[in-house]
Amino acid sequence: MNELISLIAKYFGLALFAIGSQNAIFARGLGLSSGIRMLNDPKKNTFYFCGALTVFQLLTSIFVYFTMPIFDIIGLSNYRRFLLPTVIVIACMLSYLLVISILRKILEEEKFKELLKSVTSASITSTIVGTVILTTSQGLTLMESIFFGLGSSAGYFIAMILIAEGYRKICHEKVPTVFQGLPITLIYISILALAIYGLTGHIIVL
Repeated sequence: MNELISLIAKYFGLALFAIGSQNAIFARGLGLSSGIRMLNDPKKNTFYFCGALTVFQLLTSIFVYFTMPIFDIIGLSNYRRFLLPTVIVIACMLSYLLVISILRKILEEEKFKELLKSVTSASITSTIVGTVILTTSQGLTLMESIFFGLGSSAGYFIAMILIAEGYRKICHEKVPTVFQGLPITLIYISILALAIYGLTGHIIVL
């Protein structure tokens, strides 16, 4: 029983680590461009985008975990780091096709079209690629990879909420013209990143 509790604590601790000090946006800038474009596109929904991102992150992590050992078996272990990005892209494509097929069957046409743009944008981002590369290069187990990926997705969602709220408030006429738009947004994100850095310290190990 104590071992089970320790494992659960370990996995959730890894997820919290991904949310905080390993936050995809604030610690590494992963998916930042996708997030900013989403904020400026009324057809994209943050909740749908991050929900789809979580699903794709989960499916991709599982696919890559079981696929990469095949290269060791066939004698291509020395080329793992070169083949990994290709495997991740293939995993994202297969995950996208699977999710789209399921959504098309269970949703009405109007709702499916509403979700499609957000889901498509989330199907392959640097958030997924970067997170899977981190978990694979560190040799994490399947459960560790899954929980770290889920934490990364949750951290991304929290980051997008903070950015969206800040974006709403910094779109103000008192902001100098030269800083309006993307410049002031990046300055705001940088301040948030520094705040996260100050809370966690220099402990980025993955």
